[in-house]
Amino acid sequence: MAFHLSRLRQDGFSLLTDTSILMVHGRPIRRRVFWRVFFSLSGASVISLALLYVSTYLQWGVLALMGAILLFWALLALLAGQRLTHLSRTFAETIQSRSLQKADEEAIRQRGTLYEEPAVEWQKALGSLENAFLDKQAEASQLYTTLAELIRMIAKAIDERTNYLRGHSERVAAYSADIARELGIGSEEVERIRLAALLHDIGTLGIEDSIVRKEAPLTPEEFEIVKAHTVKGASILRPIEALADLIPGVELHHESLDGQGYPYGLRGEQIPMMARIIAVADSFDAMTTSRPYQAAMDPEYVLEVLNRLSVKRYDASAVTALIALVRRGKIVVKSPRPPVSFPQQRVLSEIF
Repeated sequence: MAFHLSRLRQDGFSLLTDTSILMVHGRPIRRRVFWRVFFSLSGASVISLALLYVSTYLQWGVLALMGAILLFWALLALLAGQRLTHLSRTFAETIQSRSLQKADEEAIRQRGTLYEEPAVEWQKALGSLENAFLDKQAEASQLYTTLAELIRMIAKAIDERTNYLRGHSERVAAYSADIARELGIGSEEVERIRLAALLHDIGTLGIEDSIVRKEAPLTPEEFEIVKAHTVKGASILRPIEALADLIPGVELHHESLDGQGYPYGLRGEQIPMMARIIAVADSFDAMTTSRPYQAAMDPEYVLEVLNRLSVKRYDASAVTALIALVRRGKIVVKSPRPPVSFPQQRVLSEIF
């Protein structure tokens, strides 16, 4: 509430200031235009009287005098018309450009002309619009930062349900963003991929703790329940319009290029690149960290496994990018905690 009140005070001050500027500068502008027109017409009248004097001295006839005066005023009107046409054209071009810099230049160029006041008003209007845009941009940036932080907190809460998953979502998000950048994907899409990776396991909130925390191998029925976390995650996000772009990464990151994945058995190009990248990052982290059902594997060995399964199961370009990042030291797997031992273990196929 305090933030909105401060914005209100700031906007009110800006409005008061703009009004004051108009009141202070409105009269000087009109005064300058008045005196310029006055002196122009006075000069023309003086020249007309001079022509009258010359015609008397040279003994011109009435028709010759009238012709000279009309010719003079015609030339004056022509010059004035050309000047006004030029000013109006440049002013119209300035308006069409919607550029504050051109508006500033035009306000200086039109100083003392009939278009000075409209030019100044246009300059102030664009200035106000730019300030409003910057305010909205700052507000949107703050809201986005808040949303991203909220997503990170949700991801952390998801991972805290089990000790061995602690930090999993943040690592997958970091790996996914690095892979996307390595592939030359634009910064906005990289950020969407990162956020989707943070939430890729949000659907596990709809699965009972007894299954998520189970130390023994899952039964086929339980494994089917766990597989539903992708669809559940998409259902959680779907009502939130602002997060619609993240749904493909959450819903489809367990799809396989050969059509053997879930939930829909999509193949090849049917799987969005976002989901393919998250799939590689998710599997890499799952195999390089300690789980109740497996010890942490050596990163180089994991890269070999992913490379063997590329094209068939994983996107080859994403796997290649991951290998390059690990070899360059951009992605470093921290020393894992000692693996947790339990009497029974799940089979490797249940990891993915």
